[in-house]
Amino acid sequence: MTKKSFRLNQEHIIGLVCLIVSATILSITPSFPKGKANIGLTGPAFFPDLLALVFVFCGGYQLWYGTVNATAYSSITLNTFRNLLKKKETRTAYLVILYMVGFILLFDVLGFLLTTFLFLTLFLFRLGVPKLQTLLYATFFTAIIYFLFGWLFTISLPSGILAYVGL
Repeated sequence: MTKKSFRLNQEHIIGLVCLIVSATILSITPSFPKGKANIGLTGPAFFPDLLALVFVFCGGYQLWYGTVNATAYSSITLNTFRNLLKKKETRTAYLVILYMVGFILLFDVLGFLLTTFLFLTLFLFRLGVPKLQTLLYATFFTAIIYFLFGWLFTISLPSGILAYVGL
């Protein structure tokens, strides 16, 4: 009888990412305000917690599936990552993650309107949308999101540097 060695594959990576995301969400949401009668079921943490629990289930399933069907997938090595970086799709995915981090870091400083417009413009340019359409879409969707959340749902969105000009 030969001993099987563990080989990390793409299913394991997906499962681990799901578990890391869910652990991050579950560690942040206890600081959210409580809902009615201090019950978390109606508060702002309800949906993130629910999604985090779904991610825990999906992550566990992916880990199990990747182990049971390990022979169906090639193992992940350092060369796998090198080859992935050569693909435009992978570079775009990393750039999108970088854009999201930038959005989070600049959100309070630049404010909702400028940050959203800037990052929608960057996303659309990266996706190859023509310049005029990019500017129109970014303007339109920034305005729609602002009116939905800032006006209709009365959620306070940061003004950032626009506060100095009265916006």
